[in-house]
Amino acid sequence: MKKIYINGRFLTQNITGVQRYAVEMVKALDRHLDTDELSSKYKFEIVCPKNIKQKIELNNIKIKQIGILKGHLWEQIELPLYAKSNFLFNFCNCAPLIKKNQVVTIHDAAVCAVPEAYSFLFRIWYKTMFYILGYRLNRIFTDSMFSKQELHKYFFIDLKKIDVIYLGVEHILKIKPDEKVFDKFQIKKNSYILAVSSLNPSKNFKLILKTAKEMPDTNFVIAGGTNSSIFKSKGLPVTDNVKFIGYVNDEELVALYKYASCFVYPSLYEGFGIPPLEAMVFNCPTIVSNIEVFKEVYSNDVIICDNNDFNLLNKIKYVKSLKKKNFYHKNVNDILIKYSWDKVGKTVLDLIRNIEYEK
Repeated sequence: MKKIYINGRFLTQNITGVQRYAVEMVKALDRHLDTDELSSKYKFEIVCPKNIKQKIELNNIKIKQIGILKGHLWEQIELPLYAKSNFLFNFCNCAPLIKKNQVVTIHDAAVCAVPEAYSFLFRIWYKTMFYILGYRLNRIFTDSMFSKQELHKYFFIDLKKIDVIYLGVEHILKIKPDEKVFDKFQIKKNSYILAVSSLNPSKNFKLILKTAKEMPDTNFVIAGGTNSSIFKSKGLPVTDNVKFIGYVNDEELVALYKYASCFVYPSLYEGFGIPPLEAMVFNCPTIVSNIEVFKEVYSNDVIICDNNDFNLLNKIKYVKSLKKKNFYHKNVNDILIKYSWDKVGKTVLDLIRNIEYEK
């Protein structure tokens, strides 16, 4: 029986958007292998270093820890030596450069489009890697038509090589909300604007803080690892109506989505952007920035704002004037159908059938 390997380095990392993608992709593949005939032809195996942090329960895909190295060294040396001529999936931007018989998901071209968000060495490594992988590999996955064009623009990857696979969102509905988060941080339900903090310039967080300053009677709740002192040190305004609650787990985040007056996500650059989708399935009115990928992914299901504090302020006031329970209503089921991990898993298995494996 032939083997198909999955790069499991993501199991050694904290969960962010990229790791979430990998976890849900693997779970979806595992579910489909219960009935798909490919399970009789191929043995699927996640290969990872020994320093794993994340646990994942699977029925059809085995997890194997190998090697003594970690990080990029493990990925570039031990992983390809172990995989040999077998096919390899890489879901988190990185892949071994010496291997040709593989697919990699490159989520966006942010290292070129917003270079100020990354260190010099980070930019050099990822640019080099993307150039080489784009040239060597026969197939690349990405998250949106926007990202497909960006990969072609910055790395000259042939558009025929790039498959667009939209992300899913139903994972968030399987998480039970932990409403103790409201007592824990003294937050009143249905009375706050929710955002997720980041110092990455592409997330445009300064716009949220500037808007909060202009809305002293509106409470803003900021979830994420970054605290107020860091933003103050950057010279950004942090007013009394902004509450930083630090890192929250998935259960707490779901509760915050569920009872937020609205969710704001004014990014300047994204390859897809999954947090707005998560908010939307809980009928949380969502405001996103006026960038191409959001217009592609979210269409008329969100409120689009220009990237200035005056426009965001007016959009928030508009949302607050609406009856939240009627905001999406008819659109949520359509969102779940269009952005489904099960749909993603089936698409990937169908692609496996059409891939010409090169030895």
